[in-house]
Amino acid sequence: MEVENTKLTIAVEKALKDVIKEKIGLLQEHTLHRVLKFYLSTDEQNHEIKIGRMYADVVLDNHIYEIQTKSFNVMRNKLSKFLETHHVTICYPLAVNKVIYLTNDYGELVSTKKSPKHASPLEIMVELYKIKDYLLNENLHFKIFMLDMDEFRSVKEKTWRNRKGFIRTNQVPRKINYIYEINKPNDFKKLLDIYKLPETFTSKVFSKATHVTLKKGTVALNVLTHLNVVERIGKEKNSYLYKIV
Repeated sequence: MEVENTKLTIAVEKALKDVIKEKIGLLQEHTLHRVLKFYLSTDEQNHEIKIGRMYADVVLDNHIYEIQTKSFNVMRNKLSKFLETHHVTICYPLAVNKVIYLTNDYGELVSTKKSPKHASPLEIMVELYKIKDYLLNENLHFKIFMLDMDEFRSVKEKTWRNRKGFIRTNQVPRKINYIYEINKPNDFKKLLDIYKLPETFTSKVFSKATHVTLKKGTVALNVLTHLNVVERIGKEKNSYLYKIV
């Protein structure tokens, strides 16, 4: 990962070149998206390329790269068009380790803490469910970036719409721990290899072993079954029983 992290450092410098880093409250939004564009290509002429009526984040050698941090459902229109003529790789960043910087309305630092949450690569499954119809297309690929990340939040008054009392204003990647490359459906088995799954398992056992919620685990198994990575082999009481194909 040394070479990849050197590329990431250069990408962060390019993405933040117009930002005064000391004034963390003034950091522009979507820095994570911008950094990954520079990571993929340091040449801005490869960024925001118009294809038909839509724009691709990065295009290299007729290969489209789309950076999506959430809400894959907004990709459906692009995928319908892009996959007809191009290979498309969706880049999905996740925070393995995160340091949270909380600022007030004046951009002053209020507190710093490490997040207790550590993302699992299987969290992509919830998003993949939203584009399930495209997953078996041989032109569709994925890169899952497992990152160390700084996250900047601004204190806000709690309301019924904002129950957490803060707004996330920015995310800046600092280190790449691993990149999972998915080029064909069977490659999703790579995401299961890091967990010690028994030969057969229910959704409850799967969720516990993979450290995701039961709801996310159920969605993951739905997607993995669609991809023929796992299969249902029967039932155990009221739960489906699965095994890796």
